[in-house]
Amino acid sequence: MKKILTIVTIVSLLTLAFGSFVFAADTEEAPQWFKDMISWKKGQINEAVKDGQITDEQAKVWNDHFDYMEKWHNENGFYNGGSGFGACHGSFGSGRGFRGGFGPGRTTGVGL
Repeated sequence: MKKILTIVTIVSLLTLAFGSFVFAADTEEAPQWFKDMISWKKGQINEAVKDGQITDEQAKVWNDHFDYMEKWHNENGFYNGGSGFGACHGSFGSGRGFRGGFGPGRTTGVGL
């Protein structure tokens, strides 16, 4: 269970890190890199079920999430619109802002 969570976390972080550099065309068709990513993630979930690392119910939740991601991006596009987490405006003692400069997240209003 810990192994699959670690893998999913790493893949998610890499996707977020490199996702801001990828600008897809505004079309209804999903870019190939996105299709490959979703396919790979679903394959990892299937392998985790076969290896007994997660249950069928957990796999269904993950696959439903990936289906939701596909649907959302097909409707809203693939452009990230922001640069990720940024410094918070304001200061609490250290002069570096809230939580040492790590603000509450993106301020672009664009969801992932």
